[in-house]
Amino acid sequence: MISPEISLGEMRNAHQKTSNILHKTPILTSENIDKIVGAHVFFKCEHLQKTGSFKARGALNSAILAKEKFAADGVIAHSSGNHGQALAWAAREIGLKCSLVVPKNAPASKSAAMFEYGADVVYCEPTATAREQTCQKLAKELGFYNVEPFNCASMINGHASLGFEILDQIGDKIDSIFLSVGGGGMASSIAFCIGNLRPDINIYLVEPEQKKLNDLLSNDVICPVDTLNTIADGVRVARIGSLCQPILKQFCNHKVISVSENEIREAVKLIWTRLKQRVEPTAALAFAGIAFHRPAHVKNAAVILCGGNVDIDFIP
Repeated sequence: MISPEISLGEMRNAHQKTSNILHKTPILTSENIDKIVGAHVFFKCEHLQKTGSFKARGALNSAILAKEKFAADGVIAHSSGNHGQALAWAAREIGLKCSLVVPKNAPASKSAAMFEYGADVVYCEPTATAREQTCQKLAKELGFYNVEPFNCASMINGHASLGFEILDQIGDKIDSIFLSVGGGGMASSIAFCIGNLRPDINIYLVEPEQKKLNDLLSNDVICPVDTLNTIADGVRVARIGSLCQPILKQFCNHKVISVSENEIREAVKLIWTRLKQRVEPTAALAFAGIAFHRPAHVKNAAVILCGGNVDIDFIP
C-alpha cells in the first residue's frame, strides 16, 4: 500500500516552496546521440542543479519541514555523496546544523563538498547496515531530524518538482522517461507523479545488473546483498526503500532494464564526447538503458542525468 504521506498535493506543496531557490534545469539534445540510439533523446540536466544533483530537490523540502514542522535544530543523514551534499547545502540555506555519516569509500570530491557546505562528517564502514546504524545512533545523541536518502516521504515529495518540470518542458514530446534507480527515492517520486498525471508516459528504471530489481517487483525476491559492486557509486545500495516499493510495483513492474558495467562506462564516454557534459557514472546509467537496450516502441525519450559530482581524475 502506498503511504498516504506521499501524494500529488504534497508534491505540489513541495514544488511551490522550493521552486524559487532551485534551478529549473535545462533540456539538452544531440543529433549524434539520436542517430546512435535510433530515437530522439531529451536529456534533463540535473547535474546542473544546486549541489550538482537532483538530491537538492528533496533535501530542501526535507530541511524546510524539519525547521517549520518539527522545530529541529539540525538534520542528519547517511550518504555516499550527493544526498549529503544536498542536505548540507539545504541546511545552510535555511539555517540548520547538519551532520553526515559517510562510507569510507565515498568519492573524495563528494566528501570534500560536504565539508565545504558546513556539515560535520563522520565516516563509517562501506555497508548499508553500518551507515544506517551509525546514523540512527548519532541522530539520537544529537537530537537531529533524520533525513533518509530515499526511504523518506519528504524526499520523495520534494523530488517530484523534477517531474513537474519535465512535463512543463517536454511533456508533449516524449513517450518515456529513463532514470537510474538505487534506493528508489527519485524513481518512486517520478513514477508516482508521472504515473498519475500522464499514465501514457512509460517510466523505465535502469539498474546495474547485480541489483535484479525485477525479481523484487514481480516475485518479492529480495536482492541477496546490501551493497552493489558498481562504478555507479550513487546507486550502490542494493535494496529499495519500503516507501518506494509499492509505488514502483504499481507503476514500473516489468519496466526494469539491467545494464553491465562496460555499458555504463560506454554511456559515460558518449555523454562526455557527444553531449559535452561531464556527468557521473550514476547519471550515465540511465542513458545506458536506452543506448543499449531500447524497447522497440520507444521513439522519444527523456533521460534524467541525475548528477555530475565526479572526481577530477576519474576516467571511464
